Amino acid sequence: MQWGVMNFKKIKTIILKEFKEMLKDKIGALVIFIVPISTMLIFGYGMRLDVDKIPFVVVDRDHSSLSRELIYRLSATKEYFKFVGEVSSEKVIDEMILKDKARFGVVIPENFERDIKRGKNRKILILIDATFPYRGEMAKSYVVAVVNQLNLERIGKLGKVSVPVELKTRYWFNESLKQEYLMAAGTMAIVLFMSPAIVASLLIAKERERGSIYNIYTSSITPLEYLLGKLLYTFCISFINFLIIFLLTLYLFKVPFKGNIFLFVLASSIFIAVSSAFGLFLSTFLRTQVSAFVGSIILTIVPSVLYSGYMTPISAMNKSGLFMAYMIPTFYYMKILKGCFFKNTGFTVIFPYITALSGFFLLFFGLNVKLFKKRER
Repeated sequence: MQWGVMNFKKIKTIILKEFKEMLKDKIGALVIFIVPISTMLIFGYGMRLDVDKIPFVVVDRDHSSLSRELIYRLSATKEYFKFVGEVSSEKVIDEMILKDKARFGVVIPENFERDIKRGKNRKILILIDATFPYRGEMAKSYVVAVVNQLNLERIGKLGKVSVPVELKTRYWFNESLKQEYLMAAGTMAIVLFMSPAIVASLLIAKERERGSIYNIYTSSITPLEYLLGKLLYTFCISFINFLIIFLLTLYLFKVPFKGNIFLFVLASSIFIAVSSAFGLFLSTFLRTQVSAFVGSIILTIVPSVLYSGYMTPISAMNKSGLFMAYMIPTFYYMKILKGCFFKNTGFTVIFPYITALSGFFLLFFGLNVKLFKKRER
């Protein structure tokens, strides 16, 4: 394939042509059987809302037999908890929650056992990642159950009526525990993967159905120029949509934004480019508008909902679920989105996810250029 030197006037012509035809294109009816069957299969294998194996860490400032017993009881509940280990301070707990290495941390104070034996009440601090409010509440309830059992035994031994051990809870990153914050912000990732892919996949399918693709085959435009024109048009339209839904998330749903706005816009732009390139890639195999539309929905919405961390944390998935998550661009963008909205995550944490998205873009667009032929066989 001869790419030649890119002619930006030709690319501009393709972009302007698509803008003119944007409101003329009509989408056909959905295929009756593909959507329900595919959705049933993917949801059946992928949906998992169990709250179990929650990773946690402990700061033990007492190092007594009672504190070790409490840690043992928490870590022994392997159905619910996954004990990552002891750390040195609350700051380390914050960092591990920020990097998704732990979902909560327990801080046992100094002189914990001594004060309990003397009849004093002591408070244990629990720091919870509340970006998944339901999961955060369940983590708290499990810890409460373990502590209550310990209290019952201590009350019997000490002959006290008051509760010797109390919990002090502090929620991080979504302090109000509003599930709608997570759903509204997470929906951005789903929409930004779905919408550009649908638009891009329909562009080439539309020309194949109308027969106007043969004008491209016989013209002097190169495959790279043609695909770049389609990609840039899709990117422009999708970036406008991004700005609109971002403002809706901030001002209509009132989701607080804690991160760097410029970093978020940069990451979102790369993600939109990935989605657009993925849609063009689908158009290589889906040759009608109906198949392009339905195929784009199936291959963007359903996997993104199930495997990106939108409905349930990745840590709750089995190995096959984890494999699927790492194969989906939305997983990496969801990490960026949650980090920017809820955690004020810095560039060093987000950079690996941006790198992964850039890799997806190069892969999809490279395949487009490789597979697109000026003349069909």
